[in-house]
Amino acid sequence: MSQTLILDPDIPRLVDTSSSQILDQERKVSKQRQKQPKASMPAASSSILAAILSTLLLRIAGRTSFVLLGFYLGEHFTSATIVALVLEAFYISELVLAPIVGSLSDRMGSKPFLLSAPLVGSVAALCLVGATLFFPHPHASPFDTWLVVLLLLVLVGRLLEGAATALNAPASLGYLTEATSSSEKLRARVMTAFEVATVGGLALAIPFGGKVSSLLGTWGFFVVIALHVINGVLIARFLKERAQRTPQVGTRHSLMESLSMLRYKRIFTFLPAWLSINALVGAWITLSIIMLTYPEPAAAIRHPGQLLYGGFSKEAATLLLGGFGLLFLAGMGLWMLVLPRRTTVMFIGLGGLSLSIAGLTLINGLAGNPARLFASSQPLLLILLPLVVLGVLLLSGFTPASLTQMAAISELLPGKRGAVMGLYSVVLGVGQLIGASLGGLCVDLDGFYGLMGFSVAMGLIALGSVLYIRINGHDLIKSPSRGR
Repeated sequence: MSQTLILDPDIPRLVDTSSSQILDQERKVSKQRQKQPKASMPAASSSILAAILSTLLLRIAGRTSFVLLGFYLGEHFTSATIVALVLEAFYISELVLAPIVGSLSDRMGSKPFLLSAPLVGSVAALCLVGATLFFPHPHASPFDTWLVVLLLLVLVGRLLEGAATALNAPASLGYLTEATSSSEKLRARVMTAFEVATVGGLALAIPFGGKVSSLLGTWGFFVVIALHVINGVLIARFLKERAQRTPQVGTRHSLMESLSMLRYKRIFTFLPAWLSINALVGAWITLSIIMLTYPEPAAAIRHPGQLLYGGFSKEAATLLLGGFGLLFLAGMGLWMLVLPRRTTVMFIGLGGLSLSIAGLTLINGLAGNPARLFASSQPLLLILLPLVVLGVLLLSGFTPASLTQMAAISELLPGKRGAVMGLYSVVLGVGQLIGASLGGLCVDLDGFYGLMGFSVAMGLIALGSVLYIRINGHDLIKSPSRGR
């Protein structure tokens, strides 16, 4: 099969007819790029740490705002549709702006966008706190002009929060990809740390937001603003970026270069795997509390004989979800210490997914609800729980390995690191939406078993993509500089 690679403006376009020829071409390009003078030394560790902490603070601030707003809307609106539409508007601006920011960061640098993110986030929080202060006790009926004003304020706030994430994620990833181009080991650890910051921020903000809400109510949005201020100071003070930008390859000054990256074979053959796992994890996180806390006896009538569908208190469900998040974080931290071939990590992760699905499915069949879990079933539960824990620990390596793979692919497109990494926010957002929608439909059809069926389907899609990558050696891409 023929394939075209455009790797450097100084190297003519070549069309090869075999994978071995393509790999030979990449080696020649790497040698030529190694001979070129470096624009600057690798970024200082303080700058890398600042970029990662910036992502952590932004995720905590954004999710805390989500929790505060969710409590406010949930208390005053009976329509779940209205609440869901307003809350999920976040993804609209993120999906639209992330590819644009990724492309622009290649030309303008990452720091301007990393500084803009907390500024936009602060404005979003001001919109939301203004809405809650002007309308402390809104009524969903009658549907009048004031209600429209309230919903518009909240909608603008959520769209701005999505824009803040879109400003941060692609710019941060582009910066980290460039800063770690000299070392494969450093890149793997930094990308894993970025994923830990992303997932950790989302997980930690749920209990943090709940505590802020219980203490301050809607005044808690000022805590969100404070987090954004700290974020801005962190970037301004500690993140250093070289003034000289890498020249772009064949640029046509399009603001949608991230989406155009999808035409590259190494990217579009890998995205199904990454998208599937994001959809799976998104479904587990989004739908778990809804399933676990579904009220009895309605849960038993709707999907009888399922331990993990209904009957749990909010405290117990939150504790279980928090435990899953911490376990996932711990797993990613352990994977930082072991750096095998990228597809090897992905295969192990999918094996862990199989263990988790098997263990959770068996646990779900032990009783109809927690109150009916008999003593005779507890020994089997104690055997299955470690199986699930092991599965989650293994699965956690998949997402950082995927991010490292995308960073390595970006090295084949000099000057377009931000454009390639801009796909991260797109895949994350689309994955969350697919997980919440299709996963939710599966839960409606068959409860927790439906979620496990959805997980099997996503795992098989990911497996097919990873097999293709492994067979064709697409995970053997190395940085142009292989410093250790």
